[in-house]
Amino acid sequence: MLKENYLTGNYVYYAEGRLNRPNSTGLVKEQPRDKTEDRSRCPFCPENGYMTPPSVFDNGIIKIVPNLYPFISEKEGLGYHEVVIDTPDHFEDISDFSREHMLILLKALKERTEALEEKNHIKYVQVFKNNGPNAGASQRHSHWQIGAQTIIPPKQAYMLKALEKYSLSNGKSYFDGKENYISLWENDIFKVVIPTDSMFTFETHIITKKHITALTEMDEEALKALGEALGFQLNIYKQTDPGLSYNICFYSSPKDYRGSKYFRFYEQLIPRKGNMAGFEFSTGCYINSVPPGEFEKMLREAGLPC
Repeated sequence: MLKENYLTGNYVYYAEGRLNRPNSTGLVKEQPRDKTEDRSRCPFCPENGYMTPPSVFDNGIIKIVPNLYPFISEKEGLGYHEVVIDTPDHFEDISDFSREHMLILLKALKERTEALEEKNHIKYVQVFKNNGPNAGASQRHSHWQIGAQTIIPPKQAYMLKALEKYSLSNGKSYFDGKENYISLWENDIFKVVIPTDSMFTFETHIITKKHITALTEMDEEALKALGEALGFQLNIYKQTDPGLSYNICFYSSPKDYRGSKYFRFYEQLIPRKGNMAGFEFSTGCYINSVPPGEFEKMLREAGLPC
């Protein structure tokens, strides 16, 4: 089966059974953390603060520092690349965060995003998390990253136009289209869903039920609800595939489009069940080994409360 992902314009081939193909290399599973692990060389542990640049944000639990190895050059005026150390505990995983801890984290991400957006040359701030060895994480200590850019990335620019086109053609927001998502769980403000055109195997999103276009627009009630949704979403993978690597991406509208009636904030969790390879790089098309409906069936058969 072939589908077009509406938000990106990429085509997706659904190839059932491919997930079970013989694989002599395999992906590395995140191993349970050995409490005797040497932390003396972990730059994110509080006692090793001298290994990182001075913090730009620190509330005693969440610490944000400039990245020592940035992909965006501040010296060239291209923006900022920062690391968000989301726990002082070297062994704590985000899936184990309390609701209070999750709220403190989201408040910090919001506050830092606001500070970066106040800079006139910054057009877009991307918040993301690489979790595990197959997701690009170079440190085991839990952390996020922030990339503040002087451009609006092509993906976001395409998305803005696609969402406007959908709304004008269908008389409703893309995020309200029941045909676009399989709902797993919800609270008053957010839903945890499987996109019906998901590009990645076992991909899930968190979408807003209300018109919120950016992380920076969320009040404490919305941040609490987002933390609750994120906790449920992470529990899906903790219960079904412990040790899985994944990426978390927050999508806010660019600041010059804040309040857009077409765009809404959403989050994407990308499980790293397989590596992108020659076909994806050469064509821009993706391969998803488990169709969205089959993934929903698997979750319900596993007894998850969704």
